[in-house]
Amino acid sequence: MINRTTIAAVAVSAALLYAMPAFAADSSYFSAKGGIFLPNGRDGADYKGFKFFDTGYSLDLAAGYRPEPYVAFEIGTGFYTTSGKETRASRVVDRTAYGVPVTLTAKGILDFEKIVLSGGAGIGYYFGLINSTLNDQTTPANNVSESNHGAALGYQVVADADFKISERWTAGAGFKWFSARPEIELTDPTTLSRTKQKWEFGGMVMSLGLKYSF
Repeated sequence: MINRTTIAAVAVSAALLYAMPAFAADSSYFSAKGGIFLPNGRDGADYKGFKFFDTGYSLDLAAGYRPEPYVAFEIGTGFYTTSGKETRASRVVDRTAYGVPVTLTAKGILDFEKIVLSGGAGIGYYFGLINSTLNDQTTPANNVSESNHGAALGYQVVADADFKISERWTAGAGFKWFSARPEIELTDPTTLSRTKQKWEFGGMVMSLGLKYSF
């Protein structure tokens, strides 16, 4: 069943996307960045961190509007993934996680002759999916292959440095830290029972990309 949070997130995103064509032509932009994803390695009693996951990769897309030279609002989405292996006694669990965020971010901007610096924060709705394979080396009957997904509200902090290539194009580097904890049901490798737990789907992204101003 779709909950109220999901409906609200979809409604806000649809309204913002509908409003984008009304933005002034010289005040809007689109950016695309690719980079590496460094997952949060925390692990606690009430949620699962990506402690056993390796460095992954990411793609970030954003449409922005600058109502003033010193401020911008961005609608963002993208994709990130990471994989990892966990060993418990005779059981080995291979997991691959995928995340798709829908975000809204406010930025402050310092615009120099050739360099544009920006930073800000925002909120997002983060969709997470985990594919998991459990191999029991002593009791093959316990082997499990499964996948499940969840979603949760989260937040992000961002910083960017862009170099002006031309009147319309800039190239630059970005940093993002974010956190979201969707609840996902998977088989526990110790008890072999399916349990719902909150997974920390956050981390850091360091990326390079291009931005085009309309």
